[in-house]
Amino acid sequence: MQVICDNDKRIIGYHIGYPGSCADSSVFKKMGIFHEPDSYFSPGEYLLADSAFGVSRSCIPAYKAPAANLSDNTDFNYCLSKSRVRVEHCIGILKSRWSSLREMRQQLRNKNEMSIFTSWVSACCILHNMLANLGDAWSDMYLNDEGRVSENPLHGRVPADAVNFRETLKKVTIETNLARGVLPICSYKA
Repeated sequence: MQVICDNDKRIIGYHIGYPGSCADSSVFKKMGIFHEPDSYFSPGEYLLADSAFGVSRSCIPAYKAPAANLSDNTDFNYCLSKSRVRVEHCIGILKSRWSSLREMRQQLRNKNEMSIFTSWVSACCILHNMLANLGDAWSDMYLNDEGRVSENPLHGRVPADAVNFRETLKKVTIETNLARGVLPICSYKA
């Protein structure tokens, strides 16, 4: 399952049906949000992603080595990782609310069983958002996972405007956070 969430850990997009062995970036490339970003994003909106994803105007991944070793890029990657961890928290909350999602013990022998499975997961996502909208708060003290960084290489050519957009976003992110006296984009309790 590929999950996209907002800052408030509400699920705003998901894709179900690929085995866990598939890379996140490969599953993302099968989603409508990848193929038709103008249908999903307003100008200036974008997703944050790990370095396995390709850079575009609507998807801003972390820098990979050797570019990641430059000081500004390291700072930007740090800011990104602090914000990207929200999706890991979102998935943790989803699995905590619906323990059946932790380990689905259902065999998928035909299309009908797969349909039931995807309907169940979709229902859990919808209920997750309903509870979030009702104010079902979760304490961040239980959400210490810093997330994972995939090692998968970037495939394909990178559009120049996407690279320029990420560079502009990096500059604004670092300047804004340094002016505040903190580096992470997301707020945190000290």
